[in-house]
Amino acid sequence: MELLVAKQEKRKCGHITLLIGAQILLTTLAWTQTSSLPEPPQVRAKNHVVSLTLHAVNDNGRDAFAFNGGTVAPAIRASPGDVLKITYINDLPAKSTESCAINPCMDMTNLHFHGLTVSPNAPQDDVLGMRAKPGEVLHYSVAIPRDHPPGLFWYHTHPHGESHRQVLDGMSGAIVIEGMERYAPEVGQLRERVLVVRGRSIENDPKAAELLRHVAAPSNGCGGEAEPVEEIFTVNGAVRPRIEIAPNERQFWRIVNASADRYLDLQIDGQTFEIVALDGMPLAYHEPKRPTRISNHLLLAPAGRLEAMVTGPPPGARVALRTLCVDTGPDGDPNPGMVLADVVQPSSVQPSSDRPSSDLSREHAHVVGAEEDSTGLYGHLH
Repeated sequence: MELLVAKQEKRKCGHITLLIGAQILLTTLAWTQTSSLPEPPQVRAKNHVVSLTLHAVNDNGRDAFAFNGGTVAPAIRASPGDVLKITYINDLPAKSTESCAINPCMDMTNLHFHGLTVSPNAPQDDVLGMRAKPGEVLHYSVAIPRDHPPGLFWYHTHPHGESHRQVLDGMSGAIVIEGMERYAPEVGQLRERVLVVRGRSIENDPKAAELLRHVAAPSNGCGGEAEPVEEIFTVNGAVRPRIEIAPNERQFWRIVNASADRYLDLQIDGQTFEIVALDGMPLAYHEPKRPTRISNHLLLAPAGRLEAMVTGPPPGARVALRTLCVDTGPDGDPNPGMVLADVVQPSSVQPSSDRPSSDLSREHAHVVGAEEDSTGLYGHLH
């Protein structure tokens, strides 16, 4: 009898173990089945006017921009001499449930056109006088100078006391001023990708541990930070999407660090960035004889922008776009290394290969960190 009970208990434990294993497997499969890189909608000029309507909304507890029925911020594309005509409607709730730098949150909002050389007076880039309470509307008319350099810029909210929370929630988008091919002719023939990298708070997320595992990030910082990791990064709103590029294909990537307070140290495993512009300024603008520079990784502070040509890795290579550890010291915020996106071949020619591992992430971070210690430089431009 005792033997029979023992066998039944053993069989019961076996069933439980199998069920737990199945649940873990299903969870793992759900994370590994990542999506392709989302492409934000693009708004272009007609008769030298870029016209659009943005709404500030609260979507599932996070503040967001609403545009054309969705909550994906559009990429605004303009040329020197164009005018941005933006109607901005504050549809945020009258009473916020979130926490702000200055409480209580008033759900005020406005727009800032980061990096653009435009007037700070209303109705242009006025972040002090132009503010909309819930239910109010702002009308922007931003004139881009005719001699404005081409490059990547971005827009985000900037109400004092509330901008950190709103930007952390994702209220930001890209601005492209056309004309980069005048300084780097090759980019005009390449496929372009605009990558908006945002910080996403996981401080109160019940899936925080799973998200950290999914992006191959440690649960603590990489330096002497006392705080646990509170943010991961998204790319165009997605967590660890797939970016398709064929072997040896050249693409033009425009990357903005749209996080509220986190650094990026960008790297593509085994590849280099051929940098065309930094922070909205073509390198050839000041050095026509050196239109590009090569870097194996590059540090981007919050609001920093990188525009570079990249080359697809060899067939079968396991490659990721990642950020390496940035040690901000004992009083700084944790900036651990993590995977931003998987760099894969187009599905029609995709060979079988595993995803990049967290061990690979730590290996690359260690090697580059040693280079930083010996040279005192980030990016290793040459």
